[in-house]
Amino acid sequence: MDMNLRMKRGRPREYGIRPVPGFADEGVALAAAALDELRARVIDQIADLPLDALTFVPQGTRLTIAALAAHLVWAEAHWIERISGARAPVELCAAVDAAGRAVPAGDLVIPDLDAEALVSLCVRVREEFTLPALARLTDIDVELSSEDRPMTPRAVLMHLIWHWTYHSAHIGLIREQWGSGYAWTFGGMA
Repeated sequence: MDMNLRMKRGRPREYGIRPVPGFADEGVALAAAALDELRARVIDQIADLPLDALTFVPQGTRLTIAALAAHLVWAEAHWIERISGARAPVELCAAVDAAGRAVPAGDLVIPDLDAEALVSLCVRVREEFTLPALARLTDIDVELSSEDRPMTPRAVLMHLIWHWTYHSAHIGLIREQWGSGYAWTFGGMA
């Protein structure tokens, strides 16, 4: 290991995930809690990074940590809209729209957002939109009509859990390529 590499000791993993209280459906509440754990990991991965780390583009890719974090917020807001019928705050979506669309298209877009702004967006989508919209869902397995394919809230929430996990790995790899490692740590078994 390069002795110049800055290694951050990450937040402990949580294994005692409990459903978020106050939800109409316990399965939705448990999925929301899992998203909270994954969001907390991403926030911990990015909160201490300077702008040059957030905007670093590794050779052979068009991804940046800032774009990935913005994309996660964008995707969560849009998927929660689809399963809940609620509308995400317009200004929140506008802040992440370009990066949100660029990541799956393979385009390079570097949002003009520092770590504090990215963390704020992650928290805002949760507090102002995701939790209130999900708390009202009454059936995690109801089939929802969709133009392109049938779906259920359960399937979408499992996709979002996968999505936060998948891009957290990207963020960790880019962070290491930039020069700051991230040590995964274990939490208590609750």
